[in-house]
Amino acid sequence: MYSLKEHYVPLVSEVASKNRMHFAKFDETVVRQAFEGADIVHIFFPWQIARKCCNLARKMGIPVSGAFHCQPENVTYNMMIKLFEPANLFLYFLFKAWFYRRVDNIHCPSLFTSRELLKHKYYARLHVISNGVSSAFKPPDMPVQRNDGKIRILMIGRIAEEKRQDLIIKAINISKYREKIEAFFAGQGPMEKRYRRYAGRLPNKPCFEFVPQNRLVDIIHNTDIYIHASDAEIEGISCLEAISCGKVPIISDSKKSAASQFALDRRSLFKKGNYRDLCAKMEYWIEHPAERKQMEGEYTKLGKKYDISRSIDKIEKMFDDTIKGYRTEKMVQKDAGLRTYHRKVIRGNQVKEFFCAVFYYIIIIPLYIFNYVFFGLKIKNRKVLRNIKKTGVVVVCNHVHQMDCTACAVALAWRKLLFVSLPSNFKLGIAGIFVNILGSVPTPSGPKETQIFVQSLSKLLRQRRTVLFYPEGERKNYDTEIRDFHRGPFYLSVDAQMPVVPIRIIFRKPDGVWKLFKRKPCFTLVIGEPVYPDPLLSPKAALEDIQGRVRESMISLLERSG
Repeated sequence: MYSLKEHYVPLVSEVASKNRMHFAKFDETVVRQAFEGADIVHIFFPWQIARKCCNLARKMGIPVSGAFHCQPENVTYNMMIKLFEPANLFLYFLFKAWFYRRVDNIHCPSLFTSRELLKHKYYARLHVISNGVSSAFKPPDMPVQRNDGKIRILMIGRIAEEKRQDLIIKAINISKYREKIEAFFAGQGPMEKRYRRYAGRLPNKPCFEFVPQNRLVDIIHNTDIYIHASDAEIEGISCLEAISCGKVPIISDSKKSAASQFALDRRSLFKKGNYRDLCAKMEYWIEHPAERKQMEGEYTKLGKKYDISRSIDKIEKMFDDTIKGYRTEKMVQKDAGLRTYHRKVIRGNQVKEFFCAVFYYIIIIPLYIFNYVFFGLKIKNRKVLRNIKKTGVVVVCNHVHQMDCTACAVALAWRKLLFVSLPSNFKLGIAGIFVNILGSVPTPSGPKETQIFVQSLSKLLRQRRTVLFYPEGERKNYDTEIRDFHRGPFYLSVDAQMPVVPIRIIFRKPDGVWKLFKRKPCFTLVIGEPVYPDPLLSPKAALEDIQGRVRESMISLLERSG
């Protein structure tokens, strides 16, 4: 344990201390001693000391990763400016400028967190890993028997404005069961005194108390309904703890809260900030004990997916990936040949890329005409692309013609595709020039180049680029079957946490005017629904899962072509 003195920030420290947050003053001597011999430095919060610690670790040759555990809304709620959205936007920008732009790997406790960071242009590799639930949180060995006629309601969390314990108090106060309801608020925080006053009119005085884990488990076991009313939540681990004990939750559907992901149906969701809707949901579960008993088993199953042992395996993998990425970065700096390959993959010459983009979009219209005239190209289900306008995309297509890449380019005309191509294609004279200009990147030819390829393309995907793969590998002209897939594109999808869009080119007999001059089949290009990697699975399991789902999707696209 290495101790640092407290760094006092006028006004800010006063508010932070009420939430049990204290800032540390950077001391290079102490920090250097702490870092000595470390394989990796992991930093939790983006305060001033984080930037200094990151810089020092870099000087010492130690890779650094980060975690996103402070939601800007946690700050703005405590500053009483929760309705001023520009303040949240500014804090996302400030956190990135202070610290997160300096690291390539960030731990996100929930998928919601990673999507928020992507929305605010955090382009680091985002690892969705739950903080995990301890094995102590499980259903009781024997059902709890009570005959006092009371209905026990529980919420766990800081007693703070964004947690909205006030909604629970208001909901109880208007409930027809108010005489029977007892509320327990497990936690402490700056709003405790105010909420105690709010609760003064309730028939049964609520309990506000911070309790240790062993007692908290007993309290959950003796609870009838768990409520999570928070407006802003990075993950909602306390909600998960209650779920893991088999309790049916009622959760706010706030767009700023990750906890709503744990609701299995609408019966467990209430409208954000609406205590009347909360009261209605609460009374529903009180009046339907048989349904509540059935759903307790379903929620117990859900809680098992967030067991802390799974999270430990994932965070270890994240640390390992951070170290490998750092070594790859150093390897590129030292080897001239690898630097050249790296430049070809990232296509880092901005001036050249600008003119390539201009040329690319200029030829899109002629390409469309070419595909329409010579191949009778029809594009179906293009509307699904509206849902992925603000994210990177891995596009996979069956490889059935030497010109199928142009059909894909036309189908996704609003995005400049990156084509993955064999290195030999860059040496095909004039054709090779077009391969380069149109945005191709060379496939790797060895383990070192593979590291660079994966790391670089993953970063480009996070920067909202679109990469086209032919997972079948070799081209087989006019093939009507879906062949076996290589793992590359799916590995990238899982690594970057970006969706895969399956595209299938299906052949049809020439119809209409094409009957007059075409003997070979016409093209129908069908676009499938985006397929997202499952963040709850291990990387290996997630890769196999998404590869299987994409294959099933591409097989099913044949039915949509009719």
